[in-house]
Amino acid sequence: MNVGHLIRAERIRQEMKQVVLAKAICTPSYLSKIERNLICPSEQVTTLLFNKLGIDIDMLQKSDQETEIEFLKLLNENYKAVITTRDDNFTKQKLEYVIQQSSLFENDSLYYTYLLIVLRFQLILGEDLEVRKKEIDDLDKASANFNTMQIYLFKVNKALYYYAIKNRKKAIEYFEDVILAVNTITLEDWEKAELNYMLGLAYTADNRVFISIEYIRKALDFFKENFQMKRVLDCYVLIGVTHKKSEQFQEALECYLKAQQICIEFNLHGHKGIIYHNLGSLYSITEKTEEAIHYFNKSIEYKTDKQSKLISVLNLVVEYSKMNNKSLVSVWCDKGTALLLQLNDENLTSYYHHFKFYKSIHSKQGLSETIAEQAIEHFKSLQDYQHVHKYYIALADWYFSNRKYKQSSICYKEANRYGYTYRKIEKWEDL
Repeated sequence: MNVGHLIRAERIRQEMKQVVLAKAICTPSYLSKIERNLICPSEQVTTLLFNKLGIDIDMLQKSDQETEIEFLKLLNENYKAVITTRDDNFTKQKLEYVIQQSSLFENDSLYYTYLLIVLRFQLILGEDLEVRKKEIDDLDKASANFNTMQIYLFKVNKALYYYAIKNRKKAIEYFEDVILAVNTITLEDWEKAELNYMLGLAYTADNRVFISIEYIRKALDFFKENFQMKRVLDCYVLIGVTHKKSEQFQEALECYLKAQQICIEFNLHGHKGIIYHNLGSLYSITEKTEEAIHYFNKSIEYKTDKQSKLISVLNLVVEYSKMNNKSLVSVWCDKGTALLLQLNDENLTSYYHHFKFYKSIHSKQGLSETIAEQAIEHFKSLQDYQHVHKYYIALADWYFSNRKYKQSSICYKEANRYGYTYRKIEKWEDL
């Protein structure tokens, strides 16, 4: 019998660290392998671990199929509640509840479903992404034993992980795997709607606006029919983003105003921050700088999540940079950096490079080549070629203005190359 998942579930429920459980029994690394079912421990080690955790082996052996069915029902009910509600605080509550309720079953398949659902909740919250990657790698080793629904859940989790770390190429790759997996299972309508929304989000981020609208509208139809106004609002905002990307600015504005109206009518004031941010973005792209700055400031005022505020702060930096307002660029870069320090999240490193670059280029000393090169290498590592292209151009312009024509030429060439890459163009004739 594989006992690793039983030991891990009870240890987590008791909030016991691996080093505490392993003490005087085995090494923490050996315990880690047991918990991941990579090795089968001896009967003596198993007994010692069970005793330390207070697991009654006799009671464990009596757990019946009916109890397992009840636990699976509990998992599925909480999974549906989290996915359809889409609220971080609610997700945290349900995650804690599911972990506390986790039962000690011998059924490996039930345990895999439990792990996949818990992982989904954790990815929605976007915390500890390095730990999530390790969990995905561990699940990958067991994936040959997954049933069709578990394969679907696993592929969605992979797609969400890569979307969270801003690797759009990989996220799309796994989302397209998800589309293939859907053909092998029967999804409920609420889950189809959520999948369509996620696909719309991913394709929008990848600038594939026409296919994204197709998926978003499918989700919107379901949410309207079921009077899920918070999700209807989400869809209007996302459709607005796709219209903006395709330069249909009036249509984008109409979508944002519809979302704003829903906010007012259904008392969804917590969403004003994201709507104001997108209005700011729309005015920015249409070169109405003062209006853009006004709405980005309002966005920061209404947003409660510090991580969400970062993107609005960065957009203010960009607007003041366009105006060549060096002092306000510096002020907002400092505010953004202070937010980053409070969050202390390595997954937000991109913001660090953005703020450093803008502050450097508007400083008295001018752009630091080291800061520019570090930013470019960072975005290369993420395969974020749009920002590689952007910062190569800025560096090339800086070299040119300082009569460093050779370095400028090299950077313009690299900017051109990466510009082709993120636009998915191979030859200049295709421009």
